[in-house]
Amino acid sequence: MKPVDEQLNRLMKSAARAPQPEAGEAGFALESRVLGHWRASLRSEGGEFYVLWFRRATICAGLLAVASLAWNYHSFTPRSSAEMVADSAMSMGVEP
Repeated sequence: MKPVDEQLNRLMKSAARAPQPEAGEAGFALESRVLGHWRASLRSEGGEFYVLWFRRATICAGLLAVASLAWNYHSFTPRSSAEMVADSAMSMGVEP
């Protein structure tokens, strides 16, 4: 077991002598991961145009539906039952 302890001590001393990054400096591994994610996001941004276009089309369709409902509600007037019977009779071709 003594050679293993000696190797472990040498490894710990070597690690202690290794240069350490300064307080505000990011390590190489962190920099490479950040740049990798950034490059991957640049490649996948092509679909963002379609999402934006679909969102705008949905909003326009909703506004058109609301405008259509408002237009039809404005032109709708409640009729009495006698008018409804007369309209029904005229559409069937029966005279009252």
